[in-house]
Amino acid sequence: MTAAHRPLAGVRVLSFEHAWAAPYGTMMLADMGADVVKVEPPGLGDHVRAWTRNDLHGLSPHFLAVNRNKRSVVLDLKTADGLATARNLAARADVVVENFSPGTLDRLGLDYGTLSRTDPALVYCSVSGFGSSGPYRDRRAYDLLIQAEGGLMSVTGEGPEHLAKVGVPVVDIMAAMVAAFAVVCAVREREQHGRGRHIDVAMLDVAASVMAFNVFSHAISGEVPQPLGTAHPLLAPYETYPTRTGPVAIAILTEAHWAVFCTLIGRPDLREQPEFATAPMRVENRDRLNEQLRPVLADWDQGELVDALARHGLAGARVNDVPALVEHPQLAHRNFFSTWPLAGRRMVAPGAPWRAVAEPDGHPAAPAAPDRLPAERPGQDTDAVLRDWLPSAPEATA
Repeated sequence: MTAAHRPLAGVRVLSFEHAWAAPYGTMMLADMGADVVKVEPPGLGDHVRAWTRNDLHGLSPHFLAVNRNKRSVVLDLKTADGLATARNLAARADVVVENFSPGTLDRLGLDYGTLSRTDPALVYCSVSGFGSSGPYRDRRAYDLLIQAEGGLMSVTGEGPEHLAKVGVPVVDIMAAMVAAFAVVCAVREREQHGRGRHIDVAMLDVAASVMAFNVFSHAISGEVPQPLGTAHPLLAPYETYPTRTGPVAIAILTEAHWAVFCTLIGRPDLREQPEFATAPMRVENRDRLNEQLRPVLADWDQGELVDALARHGLAGARVNDVPALVEHPQLAHRNFFSTWPLAGRRMVAPGAPWRAVAEPDGHPAAPAAPDRLPAERPGQDTDAVLRDWLPSAPEATA
């Protein structure tokens, strides 16, 4: 990645972080060129380093997934020296990010109020489960709990008796993305007006925000949204269907698409049945519709059906597992995956989900620079960071 494609180059980010709700966001900032320094406690470091299994050879997929392009320092915030070094680093940071329990950094004198007194231009972002105020402020919050508390779980799964969580820590990720977006906006404000800002991101707020269409639907109809498996509450067919070689997701959004779809699968008569005449009618009669669609679609080959839908301008997709995902031809074309030499092995690694298209002068964009691999051990960059950030204080220690 060229300097032109690293818009946050020169921005220093100090992050008191663990798990995912902040680390995914600081990884985004690091991908954009920021110098992100991750503070880890002595010993194990970020506790997700221990989230592993016997077959993972001591490696943590959770840690590897959200810590590329960062540098790791170990600071013992329970000691005077470690705390002094943390404050010195914070004084030289443009941005501080933290996802400790509300009040934790206040007790250490690493809160926004304390740090901003000496640096009014500091951008400070706190990510927590319920925010910095309110009756739930001090409750424990993990992605599973916020998917439940924030309503997502009530509309996910096969039915009210078979609820499910999303298969990735989706609220952690969304909260981290919101945090990264808000930090970049605040950095822009700092550049324009010379002042910083304290950003308070609550995972519950983020979860509630993405429930918006369900909230509006309830307000309009009075009906309580229910989980529908892979189906859509306002469209049909819009779900997954089995074929003889694997499941396919099909999304029919308009009446024109419905007409083409019926012809494609050899059932033009479905268009003439009044109970399927419009999307609301198809939703109301979803079970009857699927009774007729499933036997037809079950005779197709998965790939042939997806390709046929695409040729006719319709929306369809294979349901890919992880091995299929890492071999996906579209991701290969976009060079999304790279190979990391890590712990004596080579492993496929996802990259940043954005691409620079072209240089300002019209020349093709230069390829991205190789990722800095996640720190194999806590604090492996401590000496280098202290030299870079605190050159006048070589005696500073962790």
